[in-house]
Amino acid sequence: MKGTLYTKTEYSMLESANKLALYLEKAKSSKASFLALTDTNLSASYKFYKACVAQNIKPIMGLEYSFINADQLSSTVLIYALNNDGYKELMKISTLINTQNINLLDDVLPYKNVAFVHVFNDSYLERLINKDEELFKAYIDLINSKNTYIGISYTNKLNKIEENKLMEDKAKELNVKILPIHKCLYLEYEDSNVYEILTKIASKDKKIEDFEDYCFRLIDDERVDEFVNRINLDLYKEKINLPKFPNTKGYSSKEYLEALCYKGLEKRKKTQKSYYERLDYELSVINKMGYDDYFLIVWDFIKYAKNANILVGPGRGSAAGSLVAYTLGITDVDPLEFGLLFERFLNPERVSMPDIDTDFPDIKREDVINYVKSVYGMDHICNISAFDTFQKSIALKDVAKVLKIEESKVRIISDMLDKYTFDEIINYYHDNPLMINYLNVVKKIIDMPRHTTTHAAGIILSDRSLLDIIPLQDGINGLFQAQLPAPDLEAIGLLKMDFLGISNLTLIDGVLKDIKMPQKNLRNIPLNDPKVYKLLQNADTVGIFQLESFGMRKYLKQLKCEKFDDIVAMIALYRPGPMVNIPDYIKRRHGEKFEYLHDDLKPILESTYGIIIYQEQIMQIAQKFAGFSLGEADLLRRAISKKKVEALAKMEDDFIKRSIQNGYDEKIAKEIYDLIYRFADYGFNKSHSVVYAYLAYQMLYLKANYFNVFMANILNGSIGNKEKLKDLIDYSKARGMNIYKPNINVSTTKFVYDEVGLFMPLNSILSVGNSIAVKIINERENGLFKSFDDFKERCPFVNEGILEALIFSGALDIFGITKKKLLENSNKESIFLKFLPDVKEDNEEYDFSYLKENELKYLGMNLEYNLLKNIDKKRFKARALPLKEAKIDKELRTLVSIKDFKNIKTKNNENMIVGTIEDDTANLKFVIFPRVLKELDFEINTSNLYLALGRLSKDNKDELNFVVNKIAPLNIK
Repeated sequence: MKGTLYTKTEYSMLESANKLALYLEKAKSSKASFLALTDTNLSASYKFYKACVAQNIKPIMGLEYSFINADQLSSTVLIYALNNDGYKELMKISTLINTQNINLLDDVLPYKNVAFVHVFNDSYLERLINKDEELFKAYIDLINSKNTYIGISYTNKLNKIEENKLMEDKAKELNVKILPIHKCLYLEYEDSNVYEILTKIASKDKKIEDFEDYCFRLIDDERVDEFVNRINLDLYKEKINLPKFPNTKGYSSKEYLEALCYKGLEKRKKTQKSYYERLDYELSVINKMGYDDYFLIVWDFIKYAKNANILVGPGRGSAAGSLVAYTLGITDVDPLEFGLLFERFLNPERVSMPDIDTDFPDIKREDVINYVKSVYGMDHICNISAFDTFQKSIALKDVAKVLKIEESKVRIISDMLDKYTFDEIINYYHDNPLMINYLNVVKKIIDMPRHTTTHAAGIILSDRSLLDIIPLQDGINGLFQAQLPAPDLEAIGLLKMDFLGISNLTLIDGVLKDIKMPQKNLRNIPLNDPKVYKLLQNADTVGIFQLESFGMRKYLKQLKCEKFDDIVAMIALYRPGPMVNIPDYIKRRHGEKFEYLHDDLKPILESTYGIIIYQEQIMQIAQKFAGFSLGEADLLRRAISKKKVEALAKMEDDFIKRSIQNGYDEKIAKEIYDLIYRFADYGFNKSHSVVYAYLAYQMLYLKANYFNVFMANILNGSIGNKEKLKDLIDYSKARGMNIYKPNINVSTTKFVYDEVGLFMPLNSILSVGNSIAVKIINERENGLFKSFDDFKERCPFVNEGILEALIFSGALDIFGITKKKLLENSNKESIFLKFLPDVKEDNEEYDFSYLKENELKYLGMNLEYNLLKNIDKKRFKARALPLKEAKIDKELRTLVSIKDFKNIKTKNNENMIVGTIEDDTANLKFVIFPRVLKELDFEINTSNLYLALGRLSKDNKDELNFVVNKIAPLNIK
């Protein structure tokens, strides 16, 4: 037998250069008969064990444990699971390390189904044997048992050979077993520098010892054989049951679920026979598949959320195809009304875990999870580990810091990697050893874990205590966290549920609270509000989920939505692949003639004008033509999308054969199959699209009917993102809303709205953080600030820097004093400022450009000192029209500012200008060609308002530009 006993992988983050997959490949090619994993955690344990079994290699499951000795120095012991019970103990030890920070040997010695291998080299034992023989003997007596070994790494270094011999003699004398081990931290000799750099990334001050060879090496030794033969693992065979809902009021879970669903059907006022037939069918499938409790669990925490006034999303994904979910209030779209299929969610012919993802406001997600924890217990619920990995940019920077490579070179390499491979760039630097080493290391560490994070949405819920099933660590929000990633946990059989925190729901929730609309009213809004469709037809979808991208707005303008189905279709179509069908969809929507491949497609494809948009349509076509059950049709759809060649060949034959039996000729059967095959990659889950469209519609409804409140909430969600905030404010102003600068006596930490506009918050001002803003607001509770001195006296925590920010942002304009005078008196007591009438007479102020510059600095935009302020009056005097009136090949006289521009050269080496112009109604790309530019006797800048004459024109990329024929600056008045 030959194999390894002491190997750490990339999951011992920044402590090993071994990639698990490559380690397993190396073991297979080296014909290892056993293989060990001894990371500092058990994050890779499942995938390691399964891979070893698949390769017929005996897996040795271990853990490296560092503990503190009597001399307060660190020692290392390797802990190995001897059997299945030992692996459970190993998980508990790992959990204790990561939740209770145990660090003593006594903390792990009580476990009886594990073996302890005390690492002799470079550890407490090696120090002790040379220092105090009596203490050494006492230590051996303490740890010695049938499951204790001394691990010795054999080496060619003379001093180590001597120490190893001494240890062997002492072990023989004291009757303690020796186990040959070899520490593996990289696979090949040339990877030693990768290991070294990783350790220095972890600790820049780390000094690399004159270490032994940590290269991959198999051990072939009788003592090792004896040890490995003691190990007998047969893991992950135990079936893990789904959690049970604990409160069915004495009924079975099946009976309780049925009762809730029928009651829900009555509340939804669905009395047609088709609803009862569908409900009975779904309940029978759910019961047969053993998922009654799962639905009850989800129903229960959704009910809790609604009772706690926590907004719940209308649904997500294929679960919207379930009438059971609809009757329970888990989803809010009627699957029968929208033609959604239960089999797209649960397929009785393909047993798979149900997947009901639930959405909550991002600030309320934790509340719902805490409720679930309170019902099922702390040790039955946990977060899931994810791993931030070295991506290209991070790897380039981190390795460069260690090797002291200049930032300029890093930028060059980063740009080169956009065009060339690592090997091509390495070849380019063939005569530069430092750069070759740099690039090789970066290449090898990319995609290695850098540190552990938490899965954004996933939660594990277990029937049994998780302490008995998986290794845990401390997680966020007072929960445990599984050391394993989501795919491994699901493969083990644990139930993963996604609780998503959605900022759009936070926005909707804020609007509902502000307008005092009950959440249930939002769920009952009409889907034919003309104001909503006016927004859609104008592509006025800023701030709307799924609909605000430039490309989507372009298509919405062309489509001219008139019904909810249009929104559903556009959300499904606007993604890579299906997007090619958008032009045809729009043309057909507006009356272009088209033909069906077969008349029997019409009932299925009529609503989408003959185009297959949804996966559900593919399933319905297979059902109609080949007589497939919807479950079989879903298997066909999945096989096509996953390109399962062998399965597809059989399915194609089966489809054609059954279509012929169903009365269709062979030619049309083949054509229909080819149609399905072509559109399987394009098809989108209609259930998903409907709930997305429903959420978008809710936002559109609130925006259309409560615009000021909607914008106040969306702006509040963007505080801290200056660029986004400015864009939203520009948009709000273009929509006719007044945006007021901050006001020390009005502003809070949010946008405050009234009927005509919004006041900016104090914490939106650069240098005024949230804590200072809150202190100012709390002091204001004692009475409004009456003067500048009153403000300074009552707010001594506001320093001169913050005062300057408040002054130039306009927050102190309410005192009627110029910014110049305020600034001059911001750092001393100013008696005369208490006499406001006298001060007002002194109107000395900074010039416009200085005020504009500082307002921009502290607010991130110009509200008061804005070239476009009062533009209506200026436009009237200049006999100009708004920029939004620009038309192709129609001359327009307009008043604009230049947002940005650059000088470029034509092919004839002549100067021209391109950039962006704007007014309060629109912004457009513009161009000043050389002929016009030569005639100008002034320089273009961004500090002036300009009177321009020009027209819209399409460039060679089919993009619109405002071509300027004449332009002149307008004096600011």
